[in-house]
Amino acid sequence: MAASGRPEPGAIPMSGAASGKAAGTSLPYFLGVMFLVSTLNMADRQIIGIVAEPIKNEFGLSDTMLGLVGGTAFALVYPTLGLAIARAADRLNRRNILAACLAVWSAMTMLCGVAPGFWYLAVARTGVAAGEAGYAPCTHSLIADSVSPERRSSAFSVLVVGISAGGLVASLIGGLVAETHGWRAAFMALGAPGLIVSALVYFTLKEPVRLGAAARAGRAVKAFGALMKSPPFLLCVAGSAFHLMVAYGLAAFGIAYFVRAHGMSVGAAAAILGASAAIAGALGSLIGGAAGDFLAKRDRRWLAWWPAVTVFAATFVGVPAFLAQGLVFALIGAVAAVFCNTLYQPASYALVQGVADPQERASAAALMIFIQNLVGLGLGPLVIGLISDALAPSVGVAALGMAIAFSFLFNIPSAIAFYFAGKTWGRADKPC
Repeated sequence: MAASGRPEPGAIPMSGAASGKAAGTSLPYFLGVMFLVSTLNMADRQIIGIVAEPIKNEFGLSDTMLGLVGGTAFALVYPTLGLAIARAADRLNRRNILAACLAVWSAMTMLCGVAPGFWYLAVARTGVAAGEAGYAPCTHSLIADSVSPERRSSAFSVLVVGISAGGLVASLIGGLVAETHGWRAAFMALGAPGLIVSALVYFTLKEPVRLGAAARAGRAVKAFGALMKSPPFLLCVAGSAFHLMVAYGLAAFGIAYFVRAHGMSVGAAAAILGASAAIAGALGSLIGGAAGDFLAKRDRRWLAWWPAVTVFAATFVGVPAFLAQGLVFALIGAVAAVFCNTLYQPASYALVQGVADPQERASAAALMIFIQNLVGLGLGPLVIGLISDALAPSVGVAALGMAIAFSFLFNIPSAIAFYFAGKTWGRADKPC
């Protein structure tokens, strides 16, 4: 049941009429479409990290400026607008909102490919952020109202696997296109498919029955205020935010590090590291989702404690990987760190949706994303860029690796926050 104590049924049938003839809204089909949306969401967000080095060279940017355009510019828009979209998603048709947002971020990704300079690129990136702001509130709420609580962690792993698949698409397709046709063509290649999937969402999905009444207009402050008074919610989100400083920093600079420190080409680094990391991330997501469901059946606090264990372990894998001299050891360590980094996510999503009332689930997802991205995306790449620029005069190309290694230490406060999220949530035999 939700935090309010209202009972919650099991699997919820899909209902509602889609515009046009629906191709089907069975649960496997629905989750498949959510996977595609998640894939494109991450591919369009991550492509700038894949082509960071050629952008740096063409525009003459510092690592700090790369961190700004790769993270901070996105974070200034994405989380704040996400709160407003979430309130609309708690009252209006989530399918329609998601389709519109997907079309916007895909078009803005393509505009990044025609940027004549840094500021145009930064503005286009904020446009991508504006569209992607609707991704988490809509997808999280749709899944929570379509899947029973006992299977919710595994269902959310579909989104997280999509994130890994997006990294794979950005690495393989984006890296290959950038290598052969330039970084601008890479943005075009990854943005265009989103317009097709947007139509797929709009014409083939149906809006699921909303558990509980739709949120009333004018209750945004009350809804967000209630969530901010929930210790397990706040601590879970804090743990995620600290961890995402590591994850987003690695996404922004990982390829650039192997190009710069180990002499790899953009295409080779994207193909080898990106593909391996994407596979490791997908496996971590699936294993993490199954582990979260398995452990939560015995005690729901494991939805927080499992993330605590996994992000703590990632610290001791990631730090040596980016201080290593050998290419093979560095690659293996970086991929292993990605695997550990992704184990936590499905369980943390399930925890947040379990804490929230059914009519405020999109708001809960948006508030989580707001805090996560303001800290993780806004500061993670920027901190790495600042440290790298500060160390470069004395240690040269090793500076970026040292900066990334330092960022992994943020997993320690992340683990502490997750541990106390479980303690404050309290024991229950089953997840809510």
